[in-house]
Amino acid sequence: MTSDTSGIRGPLFTALVAMLAVLLIGSMPVLSQNDEKVSMIGDEACLDCHDEVAATFRMNVHMLNAETPGFVCESCHGPGALHEDEGGEETMYNPATEYSSVAENRCLDCHNGGQFQAVSGNAHHEVADGCSDCHAVHGNADNLLKRQGQALCLDCHSEVAAQLRLPSHHPVLEGVMDCQSCHNPHGDINQFAVTGENRELCLSCHPQHEGPFVYEHDPVNEDCGICHNAHGAVANNLLVQNEPALCLNCHSMHFHTSITGYDGEFTPPLNPERGAFTSQLDSWKAAMTTNCTQCHSQVHGSDLPSQGITSQGGSLTR
Repeated sequence: MTSDTSGIRGPLFTALVAMLAVLLIGSMPVLSQNDEKVSMIGDEACLDCHDEVAATFRMNVHMLNAETPGFVCESCHGPGALHEDEGGEETMYNPATEYSSVAENRCLDCHNGGQFQAVSGNAHHEVADGCSDCHAVHGNADNLLKRQGQALCLDCHSEVAAQLRLPSHHPVLEGVMDCQSCHNPHGDINQFAVTGENRELCLSCHPQHEGPFVYEHDPVNEDCGICHNAHGAVANNLLVQNEPALCLNCHSMHFHTSITGYDGEFTPPLNPERGAFTSQLDSWKAAMTTNCTQCHSQVHGSDLPSQGITSQGGSLTR
C-alpha cells in the first residue's frame, strides 16, 4: 500500500519549498563581486607604486619589527586590493587625514604600553590631528619625530619659545635639557599637567629645597609656580617678579621701612614693643631697592631659628 502525496503538491507545497530555499541560501556565505577588491595585496605591491615611501620605509622600525611581516602597510591603511584596482585616496584609510579625536586611534592598537594610557585625556590628543602631527610614520628619525628635541615642541608652543629666551631660563635652547625632561607629550598625571603636583617634578632636580624644615615657607610646600616661572623670566632665578615686589604680594612692608618720608626716631605702631627706631627720608626708597633675600636668605626653609623676637625664629634669615 502506498501513500498518495499528490494532494499536497499544490500552491502550499510550492510556497513551503520556496521558503526553505530562502532560509538555506540566507545561511550560506554570500560572495560579492567586490570581495577580491577588499583583500590584502602585501607590502611589495604597495611599495612598487609608492616609491617615494619605499626608499625609507624598508628600514623603518615598523617594517623591521612587524607582527605581520609582508603586510605592514595594510595593518594601518587597511586592505589594498580596491586601491590597487581603482586608485584614488578615498579607497584607502589614511590615519593622517582621517583622524578623529573621538574615534579609535589605530596607533594605540600597538602602542598600548603604560606610557600611552593617558593619551586620550591630554591636550595633544584633542588639539593635534593625530600622531602624525609630530611623527613621520614612514621615516627613520629617532622616535619617528618630524623634528628632534625642543624644535618640534616650540613650533606650536611659541609663547614658551619666547620665555626660553628671557634672561633667566632653564637651559633648553642650550641643549642641556629638553621639553621631555619635564613633560610627557603623550600625557601623564605628574609630568604633563601644570598643577601642584609639578612641585615633585621640580624637586627631583632641586632636592635641596624639599625639606622638611623646622621653619618652612608655605608657598614652597604648595607649588613652585607661585614664585617661579619654569620656562623663563626677566627676574633672576626664574622669579615671576623681581624682589621685593614678589614678596610684597603676600607680606606687608617691614616696620622699620614703612614710614614714608619721616626723618628721626619713631615707634612702630604695629609693633610698639620693639621700641624706638630711626627712619630717614629715603627709607622707603631704600626698602624698594633692596632684595628681601639679602636678609631672608633661606627663603625656601630653614632649620635654624632667626634672632627676631616677634617672628618666633621663623624669619628664614639663617
